[in-house]
Amino acid sequence: MTDTIPSLNTPGTRSSELQARRQEFVPRAVSSVMNVFAAKAEGAIIEDVDGNRFIDFAGGIGVMNVGHSRPEVIQAISEQAAKFTHTCFTVMMYEPY
Repeated sequence: MTDTIPSLNTPGTRSSELQARRQEFVPRAVSSVMNVFAAKAEGAIIEDVDGNRFIDFAGGIGVMNVGHSRPEVIQAISEQAAKFTHTCFTVMMYEPY
């Protein structure tokens, strides 16, 4: 029997490349806790551009309490985006607001 301890390779090659590009173009006052870049997410799991998987404890700073990529949320977003994506409510109101 072998004990295997999972490990992460962070930052990976692709995240390192993106971090170098970010440092060139984004002001240093805009910071990030982690030095990895998200590629996709589902439920509470985020996968970075190097294939590492993380539990999303931040939840999009609290706005993702239903998890990532929920089919019913994607459908609702798609239906709304087909109508319009944004108006300035103080200039022109819209009904569900």
